[in-house]
Amino acid sequence: MPAEAAHPCSLYVLPQAPTEADLEIGYATRGAQILACDAARDLAVQTHDAEHLLEDRLTPPSRRSSR
Repeated sequence: MPAEAAHPCSLYVLPQAPTEADLEIGYATRGAQILACDAARDLAVQTHDAEHLLEDRLTPPSRRSSR
């Protein structure tokens, strides 16, 4: 599995005494971070699947290892 799929996503953390502006910034920032993380993990999984599909196509059935 690509390393990107195993890395935790960073998320905005509110300051100790958040203001209303901090809450609004945090809401928008976290939403964008979650979308970016989901897209990166989806791409990592697609890459992983494509790599194994290619290996399966190029490797004779008698030489394939079980996963």
